[in-house]
Amino acid sequence: MNAAKDGASSPLADFFTKASAETKRDVYNAVINKAIASQRDVIEKAEAIKKVKKASEKNG
Repeated sequence: MNAAKDGASSPLADFFTKASAETKRDVYNAVINKAIASQRDVIEKAEAIKKVKKASEKNG
């Protein structure tokens, strides 16, 4: 049964209501840093694919 039906709060709701501003900021920063790293990985992979495609067009 989910939290809305049984009246219990979810772990996420508990975090937002009980965590200190410093803890929230630390979690936000960790999430943002992971997202940025993931986006950089995607960009690097896309650039590598472009280079391979460009090289195969020159050679093909």
